[in-house]
Amino acid sequence: MNIDENTRICTKSNRRAFLGTLGALGLTLYMPSTRSNRLLAQQATTGQSHGSPEDSWTVTLSAPDGPHPPFVSNSRRLLSPPELLDAPDEWVDRSLQWIDYILRTYPPSLVELPPRRPALFRLDEVLHIESAPRKPLVQKFYQLRLQRAIEEIEQTKVSEGMRIWRLYNHGALVRTPSASFTFDFVPGIGTEGFALSKEWLKRLVAQSDAHFISHKHPDHSNPDVVRLFMEAHKPVIAPERLFPQDSALSDYVTVLERTLHTVHTLLIRAGASRLDVVTYPGHQPPLVNNVTLVKTVEGCTVVQTGDQSGGEGEGSDFDWLSQIGHYHQVDVLLCNGWANDLHRIVRGVNPCLVIPGHENEMTHAVPHREEYTQDYERMFGLHYPFIVMAWGENYHYKKPAELKGILPDED
Repeated sequence: MNIDENTRICTKSNRRAFLGTLGALGLTLYMPSTRSNRLLAQQATTGQSHGSPEDSWTVTLSAPDGPHPPFVSNSRRLLSPPELLDAPDEWVDRSLQWIDYILRTYPPSLVELPPRRPALFRLDEVLHIESAPRKPLVQKFYQLRLQRAIEEIEQTKVSEGMRIWRLYNHGALVRTPSASFTFDFVPGIGTEGFALSKEWLKRLVAQSDAHFISHKHPDHSNPDVVRLFMEAHKPVIAPERLFPQDSALSDYVTVLERTLHTVHTLLIRAGASRLDVVTYPGHQPPLVNNVTLVKTVEGCTVVQTGDQSGGEGEGSDFDWLSQIGHYHQVDVLLCNGWANDLHRIVRGVNPCLVIPGHENEMTHAVPHREEYTQDYERMFGLHYPFIVMAWGENYHYKKPAELKGILPDED
């Protein structure tokens, strides 16, 4: 495809032309979300006679469990392969070795290489075994991938754009030429043998200039991690009353005003650099959930949603979610892939790239271990580039040339 001068991006108002060009190049498949939902429903019931029990089977996302057939455990998993209570260690071992090989050989990219998706789907199958968190083979797989990622972080300098590492669950480390910072980083889960050791945690904390916590759930917030940041005299940004039983940690955490338009300046590296931060007033009812925007001195901007899942009606969080992209040129959106009305959130933030997260949280019951398979289902029809990443993977994002130095419109 030839891209002439008429397709170049010159203002924020026509950024969608650039995103449309990416779609035309095959980086995403566009279809309005309502149509894609109808298509998925049709695919789920193809060939079923009218009036049969199958007519009531519907995929639910964040809604409660609905009618479903006996071969799946929950209506959320109607389009996902059924899980097992257990599986032979030989199959688990060979699967995890193959998955690790494929993911290392074919790393994340805007144009997804064909072997990646089968590997991620096989990983879903392994991690949806009921006993997976307790299996030494699964624990070894997680630890090796995270340890390898930490070693990569220690050895990697970024001269342009930003490199993003997927840690556990919704955790990430973002690195630019001027800063490194983490979101919702935890060591793993409490099952014996699963979590990273304190020594590996210390090595990762040493690589981060600041830490952002969305809310108090233990798959997003960990007191041992915060204590290491405190010992290193590095800032931790989080909601209030995060650690009510530990006054030292509670006093150390910085609580920023949660508003739409207040931009806070966070000094890092002993004042040698800074981050501009907006803390949006999100929710995962009944909890407060920070939706955080971070902008570096190079102009790289990331939004991380935590477990955002508030209401959708008038006067709800969508009132301000729909405005983020109007006031900020967002490069990357790190979203919880199961958020209600995800397409609407993405349109409101209007990022150049979407990276979903919160897959395969191993403390969740099997039907609620949101898998990579569901990422693709929920991203279907999204008119934005997206990349699905597994534990320990990274992607080097560079600003599209047409967007460099472009300031938001004044209107």
